[in-house]
Amino acid sequence: MRYITSILLLAIGLQLAAMNQENDSIQSKDKPKRYNAISLRYHSGRVLQTNDFVKGENNANQVIDYYQSLNIAYKVQTDGSKEWHHIFNFPYYGVAFYSANFFNVDELGTPNALYGFMGFPFKRGKKSLWGYELGFGLTYNWEPYDKYDNPFNVAIGSYRTVYIDANLFYEYHLSPRFDLRGSFGFTHFSNGGTQKPNSGLNLLSPSIELSYNFKDRPVLIRTAQPAYKQHHEVAIQLGAGSSNLLYDNKNEPVNPEDPKGTADVMHSYLNLSAAYLKQTTWKNKFGAGLDITYDETANVTVTYPEDGSQEPVVEMADKLSDKMMLGLFGTYEFAIDRLSVASYLGFLVLRNKGTNANPFMYQKFGIKYHFKNDMYAGLLVRAHNFSVAEVIEWNIGYRIKWH
Repeated sequence: MRYITSILLLAIGLQLAAMNQENDSIQSKDKPKRYNAISLRYHSGRVLQTNDFVKGENNANQVIDYYQSLNIAYKVQTDGSKEWHHIFNFPYYGVAFYSANFFNVDELGTPNALYGFMGFPFKRGKKSLWGYELGFGLTYNWEPYDKYDNPFNVAIGSYRTVYIDANLFYEYHLSPRFDLRGSFGFTHFSNGGTQKPNSGLNLLSPSIELSYNFKDRPVLIRTAQPAYKQHHEVAIQLGAGSSNLLYDNKNEPVNPEDPKGTADVMHSYLNLSAAYLKQTTWKNKFGAGLDITYDETANVTVTYPEDGSQEPVVEMADKLSDKMMLGLFGTYEFAIDRLSVASYLGFLVLRNKGTNANPFMYQKFGIKYHFKNDMYAGLLVRAHNFSVAEVIEWNIGYRIKWH
């Protein structure tokens, strides 16, 4: 999550710095029109050494530090018919299929991903384009951790994970129909704590991409937009999720070849929150609020057998109050029309400080999509220490909005 946060902040900073470059767009008498494209991208890069499994503690006794991947994407170019197209310098969006090879099929499988993405240009030239692209989706076909058949894989604990990608790119227009792009990006795989172990995989790589436009590329004319009419809103949302924890018997270290003494327990999670937010510009929304959380991982009691011959005994807290928490948070949303990239920084002001109490400070990061009737849906990853994912929170909400 540190890598994701750093790349996102860099991208947002560059985008905000480019807000006033209205004169960088190419001028033409041609009316802008929507156009579509298809592309093929090849990655070849590094697996960051963030856990023991990729460092060589695996069945093959080999470091997993290199990977290759291919993706095929379908893109749609915005045409300037809406205000936000001009605000973001005519971004594009689309869907893509991704397939990776880590050269360890037995322990990692052959992961594939289906994801959506958006690209945001910093600067357009007559024959070139600079920008960044963000992608978010689901990955499947992993070979996950199994305490008997795949005991070393602490990186991936489930068959399906979240896929997150962020990259900076330079694109050169070979012709009115063909584009060649070079990029450098970061990719993250994780299930957000839904199934443990879940150290995740983090990748850094350059890539090369060839695109074909189905129509001749239109010349897009960017025009200055009126100042944003600031608005206020109260947002109420309900979130739910589940997380899996493994409780090892401390009296007997786990032997990967004979993994016993581990309790595998699934915990439920619910969250109700209310927040006041103010959108001050086309892109920026700030706010604060409170949330009430029910978390079965809080104040769990674990009893370890003295002889180490059995699994630890896991007992959830008896009192409802031991599993309830009250938090206060500040929030920032990077708004792209109805889509928002949301981040939260919160503090637990009321909680039972038992043996397994939740950390005082927590974070959330994810996306929200607002419908025309002021309902919205979203997905957030709740974490602590800006690096340890606790749970994936699926949200539905409603906002009351006024100018």
